[in-house]
Amino acid sequence: MKYNFDEIIDRRGTYSSKWERYSGRFSGYKINEEKALSMWVADMDFRCMPEIIEALHERVEHGIFGYSSESVNDEFRKAACQWFKRRYRWICQPEWMLFSMGVVTAINNVIQEFTEAGEGVIIQPPVYYPFIHGPRNNGRKLILNRLKENNGHYEMDFENLETLAEDPHNKLLILCSPHNPAGRVWTEEELRKLLEICKKHGVIVFCDEIHGDLIMPDCRFTTCGIFEEYHDILILAHSPSKTFNLAGLTSALLTVPNDGFRERLAHRLYDINRIPTTQNLGPVAGTAAYRYGDDFADQVMEYVRGNVEYAREYLAKNLPQIKIGPHEGTYLIWFDFRDTGLSDEEIARKILEEAGVIGDLGSWFGEGGSGHMRFNYACPRAYVEEQMKRLSRTFGDIPAAANRQPIIQP
Repeated sequence: MKYNFDEIIDRRGTYSSKWERYSGRFSGYKINEEKALSMWVADMDFRCMPEIIEALHERVEHGIFGYSSESVNDEFRKAACQWFKRRYRWICQPEWMLFSMGVVTAINNVIQEFTEAGEGVIIQPPVYYPFIHGPRNNGRKLILNRLKENNGHYEMDFENLETLAEDPHNKLLILCSPHNPAGRVWTEEELRKLLEICKKHGVIVFCDEIHGDLIMPDCRFTTCGIFEEYHDILILAHSPSKTFNLAGLTSALLTVPNDGFRERLAHRLYDINRIPTTQNLGPVAGTAAYRYGDDFADQVMEYVRGNVEYAREYLAKNLPQIKIGPHEGTYLIWFDFRDTGLSDEEIARKILEEAGVIGDLGSWFGEGGSGHMRFNYACPRAYVEEQMKRLSRTFGDIPAAANRQPIIQP
């Protein structure tokens, strides 16, 4: 089936956090929501695939939404394992999996269970901002293993990571793989090196692989699940929410091969924090997605690649002071405005207020986010075209700074 990602679907009036009543998130900025082009929040502006909608219709038409049994999650787990086998070449066991209402929920539960107040949680900024908020909100110490950047290409700082992991107070590392917002798809060699450092020093690795299906067509994703020798330190998180636009159905799976870790985390999730496992619709949608979603996932990323190529060519021709670095995975694109010579505040005001384009501020992603903004390209091409026109009107008279080297495009 050929999917029509050019279709414009009006999401206003549907309680969409991406398109309605979001101005409070951008405190201090004057945003006209009626005229703004919303390109923040990591959900798609594409309609779900028919098999998901049909599965939900069938469940809804039954008309009763009482507590569900574990059977619905069992089907979800089995479908996920088949998906991992097809897509990741990973033989995963369903009995390793725990159900969670979301990956961010899981991160907070893992922090609570496997670290104590005042202990360190290692993150790799610039990174998805709940990775920053989770440790802080739980009274843990935030330990920064900042990524190294060269002309828009990001790499891990393994030397610094070794130093941080040696500290016995640093108990947990939260890995974003693929990385949001840098767009890196970590290689097998990079992942193995990180896991080896963490295992040597007894650091648990929570591996958020929620974007693992959203890989540019010329790149290859490696799941940490294939590294059996590191299963004793690994907790992996997956969800169909990003790949199949199901974020509002709040369903995720945590794969915990270590029996002891799995028992502890299950106790934390279900006994202490009472995370519900009686979701009616999320596992039904997720099962359909994993069973029938191969073509959809492939076509989505082919379309996203077209969006990125369009924007990159437009910027190079019309706005060379704005750059998109090498992009390997996710549909979240990391724009670099540093060559405008403007401050973060000036960049934000020009984009949010003057251009009326809504993106995630670079400062939200911690150290290394300055001078950047993240935009969501899981949207119709017409949105990208309109974004370019608005940025051109707003930044067209600002020359590129002369003291920076251009980003090397892939």
